[in-house]
Amino acid sequence: MNDAAATSERRINGLAVSHGIGIGRLVFFLDDPSHLTSIAATSPEVEAERISSAAASCRAQLNSLIAANQSGEQPAIKDILDLQLLILDQSSLIGKIEAQIVENGVNAESALKIVAEELVGRQSTVADPHLREKHLDIADVCNRLEAALQGLVPTLENKYSGAIVAARELRPSVMIELKKCGPAGIITERGGWTSHTSILARELIIPMVSGVQAVSGSFAEGCDAIVDGENGLVIFAPSKSTVNEYASMGVSTSAGGSEFDVVSTSGTMDGQRIAVRANVDIPEAYPLARRSGAEGIGLFRSESLISQPGQIPSEAQQLTAYRQMAEVAGEDGVRIRTFDIGIDQLSGNVSRTEVNPSLGLRSIRLSLHEQVHFRAQIRAILQASLNTKIDILLPMVSGVSEVVAAQNLIDEERGRLIDHGIPFGTPRVGAMIEVPSGVMTSREIARKVDFIALGTNDLVQYLLAIDRDNESVAEWYQTLHPAVLRSIREVINAGEEAGKQVLVCGEMAGSPFYVPVLIGLGARELSMNVNSIKQIRHLISGITVDRATELAAKIAHCETSEETEGILRSFYTQHWADLFPQGLLDAKHR
Repeated sequence: MNDAAATSERRINGLAVSHGIGIGRLVFFLDDPSHLTSIAATSPEVEAERISSAAASCRAQLNSLIAANQSGEQPAIKDILDLQLLILDQSSLIGKIEAQIVENGVNAESALKIVAEELVGRQSTVADPHLREKHLDIADVCNRLEAALQGLVPTLENKYSGAIVAARELRPSVMIELKKCGPAGIITERGGWTSHTSILARELIIPMVSGVQAVSGSFAEGCDAIVDGENGLVIFAPSKSTVNEYASMGVSTSAGGSEFDVVSTSGTMDGQRIAVRANVDIPEAYPLARRSGAEGIGLFRSESLISQPGQIPSEAQQLTAYRQMAEVAGEDGVRIRTFDIGIDQLSGNVSRTEVNPSLGLRSIRLSLHEQVHFRAQIRAILQASLNTKIDILLPMVSGVSEVVAAQNLIDEERGRLIDHGIPFGTPRVGAMIEVPSGVMTSREIARKVDFIALGTNDLVQYLLAIDRDNESVAEWYQTLHPAVLRSIREVINAGEEAGKQVLVCGEMAGSPFYVPVLIGLGARELSMNVNSIKQIRHLISGITVDRATELAAKIAHCETSEETEGILRSFYTQHWADLFPQGLLDAKHR
């Protein structure tokens, strides 16, 4: 490492999308188009054959990559590659390219460029971030087709080995290739928590921070850099003391690594049981979660089954998927959140995109408005729940009327299954509280449902009117805002009064900095991403409920998030410093 002067050190906050610490030299990844030389189209037939041959080559590449990852240790890789095969074979991609060739008399390269821009642009406007991020998968497939037309196979150079790789945006296949080079960390300007690239970084245990702007214009390639994936921080030209401080933390503080053993207990030092569950998108992810200490699937995001906008899986396809989830979860059970999507994802019609989709026809509102797909989903869940432990979770509930309407539809579909002689189970029904009106009516909602789930990510955004992925307002995204903490307490109290379980989901549940606060506020069930489970169980086993309750009382009357954060940092340092990864208590938290 260069012995950079302390005065040259520069720290930039971003969004931590994959845990761990990476130290290395800065290398830029430039994913520019290959600038193909346009050639005259010889004939529509010849050009169509060229794109067909290119598609066959891409298909072979993808199948080869899938075969290389058959061990099951990295299920997201196969899942993403399978999606890209679907884009190649079952979407309108190749057909649209061939139509451009015939209708406009252009060559395969030109047709590919026209169609790629149209499809990527359309996907990029989808409101739901989970689906919007799939524009990179479409771009990935088109990039492979472009390379295949030139007779090339995409490969990466070894210069990325041990480096901090910075890019505007990374395609999923690039991340898979980068893993072979062994980068120390990843920095991107774009890419949220739900992007396939971020999912892969977490699964491949590569520290990654996104939302870091203008790296190439501000820093020289080859300078030293640190990626702090625990706190969403990137340090450029770090001082020698900073390098030594981070180096002392070990190779990685990722919960997916070996730093934390799976503790045998599932509760606090004073004997209070705290259930730790997993948030998953695919069945293959749960075995790793179970080995890490997960006790069931607290949140299965059913919209992950939607490969592209408008392609809603059939009742039979959903039934198969839900049975798989129930089978892997076993007696610990799975809570299936019904489709948490907007109208454009449901219809696949980009013209139906709303001006403000976050406040529009989405989630449970959409399910009650467009009932055909909701009824099919309910029938699939009811059938899958036969002899299994499956619960139904209704997303973004804003009041009792939505719960009652949904329960009436569920009862109607039970009656329909009875009329057709189709056996089914009796899943419990829960409501997800993540908007202010849901918080204010949580006592009434709790009396109508079997359990409550508290979605902290959206709760913070809707309470504070902040888009968490918008870096221009990042400083206003305050998880410890008094309104957030009071809302959490209100919902937990509502569940306790009604005798109903309250499951806390979201990044607060998976962050060691916030978990003691949640427990002090009364939380007894947490659900989080797989790579947080070991670390959170380790933390829980070293604290007591009495002390966590004392902490919650200390911050109850704080007027700002900064005041609250200061008290937490001081309390943790005094009582539980050994339970936290080194450096975590010194960082600013969002």
